[in-house]
Amino acid sequence: MISDEAYLWLYLPGETSPVVCGVVAFDGVEHLFRYAASYLNREAAIPLAPPNCLLGELTDAPIPLDFELNSVIRDASPDAWGRNVMIREYANAPGHKESDLGEIDYLLRAGPDRIGALDATSDPRQYIPKASQAPPLEDLLEAADRIDQGLPLEPHLDVALNHGTSVGGARPKALLQDDGEYWIAKFGSSKDATDMVGIEAGGMQLAEKAGINVADTRVVGVLNKRVILVRRFDRVVAPGGTRRRIMLSAMTLLGLDEYAIRAGYSSYLDLADILRQYALDFQRDGTELFRRMVFNILIGNIDDHARNHACFWNGYTLELTPAYDVCPQPRSGISADQAMTVGLWGRKANLQNAISDCARFGLGEQEALDLVRVMHDVVRNHWLSVFTEVGVPRADLNYLSQATILGESIFYKLVSDDIKV
Repeated sequence: MISDEAYLWLYLPGETSPVVCGVVAFDGVEHLFRYAASYLNREAAIPLAPPNCLLGELTDAPIPLDFELNSVIRDASPDAWGRNVMIREYANAPGHKESDLGEIDYLLRAGPDRIGALDATSDPRQYIPKASQAPPLEDLLEAADRIDQGLPLEPHLDVALNHGTSVGGARPKALLQDDGEYWIAKFGSSKDATDMVGIEAGGMQLAEKAGINVADTRVVGVLNKRVILVRRFDRVVAPGGTRRRIMLSAMTLLGLDEYAIRAGYSSYLDLADILRQYALDFQRDGTELFRRMVFNILIGNIDDHARNHACFWNGYTLELTPAYDVCPQPRSGISADQAMTVGLWGRKANLQNAISDCARFGLGEQEALDLVRVMHDVVRNHWLSVFTEVGVPRADLNYLSQATILGESIFYKLVSDDIKV
């Protein structure tokens, strides 16, 4: 570990500049967070999370965190791709090794414009934002390609490298701005066996057609490759400046860590319970969460883990963010499990399982079945044309049709006879 403390700065709702809200430090044994006294004295101070979560109470007492800082702080820290970029950048210097970097180092080294409304600095007195002028998309793509392939970077790509460190997820990506708007650029990987750029674009566009609130997504060509651009929904551009919205992952809301996610301990049902307690409009968000769960089953998106769901937090209520990372995962097996518990049959990717505990989402059985029917019809009637229009190759379309999208096992024991492959 190089750094043992970081000061957190928060963009309060509606504000265009941050205030210091607390400090996270490692005392040699554990990580501790403490709200800043100056922040607690602010009339507008809000807890960083709902009361059921860590940091959900405004207190001057130190709050223990686990080794990975799992909380809203972890949401503001880089994920697998960003850490890979940081490690490559740091370890290239003589005498440096990967094990030097600790969680606070990752938090401090994240690039400009990190996701959400938190930032971290080593100075508690003055907030000096990192330079955030994004390089050309061509440089971002070239830097991501070289990192993905394990190749050394040319000097002119150092700036581009930094714009990939603060985004979540494991796939190559970077942040950029275009005409004052904020976007995430997502690139293909050398490890892809299928056209994951086109498949994700198709998944997002089909979700929108099915009535799901999704992030604005488009596909552009760069250096003879295709790139997905996803409009950021944690930024609000206004005449007085850009406002940032606090975002909490479902992992944070459920009080989980990466191990629990990988082991399958997260649950749509538990997330619905949290929305029932804290959502601004549970009828809307409970129904929307159910739609997303069912749609993921229909298209074979089994990468629907708790970091791929998030809520806005204004200090008092939660609101589901637009859906993101809605992407079929090509597979050859007959059946599959979702990444989160769906219903009374656990994580089984099955429509009857989705309906089995629909009351947790605020829905009656017939209402839930009607929603399933509508989304099923959209997927059945439009998936092939949508994926074809975004350029997914015929071979990949055939692969998706065999077991992934509308896989036969998802209809097992479904109470309705008119919903079928």
